[in-house]
Amino acid sequence: KASLELQPIILIFLMTTLNNQVKRRFLCGPPVYSGRVVGGQEAVKGPWPWQVSLHCGETHLCGGSLISERWILTAAHCIKATWIPLLYTVWLGSIKIGYSNDGVKHHVSTIIIHPKFQDVTADIALLKLVSRVTFTSFILPICLPRITKQLTIPGSCWVNGWGKVKENEDDFTSTLQEAEIPIIDHQTCEHLYNPIHSILPELEPVIKEDMICAGDTHTGKDSCKGDSGGPLSCHIDGVWILIGLVSWGIECGKSLPGVYTNVTYYQKWINAIISRAEVWGPTIWTYLTSCSLLYCSLWLSWDPPVPLGLTSY
Repeated sequence: KASLELQPIILIFLMTTLNNQVKRRFLCGPPVYSGRVVGGQEAVKGPWPWQVSLHCGETHLCGGSLISERWILTAAHCIKATWIPLLYTVWLGSIKIGYSNDGVKHHVSTIIIHPKFQDVTADIALLKLVSRVTFTSFILPICLPRITKQLTIPGSCWVNGWGKVKENEDDFTSTLQEAEIPIIDHQTCEHLYNPIHSILPELEPVIKEDMICAGDTHTGKDSCKGDSGGPLSCHIDGVWILIGLVSWGIECGKSLPGVYTNVTYYQKWINAIISRAEVWGPTIWTYLTSCSLLYCSLWLSWDPPVPLGLTSY
């Protein structure tokens, strides 16, 4: 009798769990309604609801992508003060870089940099938000690649950001830019960046296995400084999937494509970090002080050296 009484409860539990899984599966990466990123165009509000602007104080630093109610994915080189997470905020729901009325601000509670991050290697970081994001038509997560499924990347994908529209410009653009750019295969990209590799294959490759190349060197479409951490999004099987994070390059929109962190390569790490964080529970907040703001100002005025003549975007 007891087991019969439990059956409806078990059924409800299973249906709820299944429903939540279905909702998560179809909530992420909705199709666009129909794009500076160098050589791109201004985006309209709505098509990129996972795009975030990472701020230090009131200053835009980098882009990022909303991947769940509490988590943002961005580039590791965007973060300099991991020990002061509340120094950083993310803005969602607006195509404007500033404090627009339709933007929503969230504070960061936890910063997790990949343990192998060095210069341009393992350039990936997870940010956990203090509070959960409320999803709207303009704020939704992007899907991550599935570990269990082989991903066929299309010939071209989209990059977005508020970075410079020309490398020699001083300011970032105020309106989100978008550009459709071709994906460059790994071998071709390595040859472009390292022409002597075919002659001396024993040399360490410039384009590592955790990197993806993309960009249109003929039309000048490319990511640039200020776009770092932003998404390289591909429309696959009816949804948008995050396959890359803007990382580095040489110049912008010139003879070489931009280089992106391969999200698929780090999918297991992403899943492991988020799973552990749920077990750890709430994180103790680190509150902002005047000293923290001073540190932020000093960091923003410092242009860190990048090896091999590369430029971190």
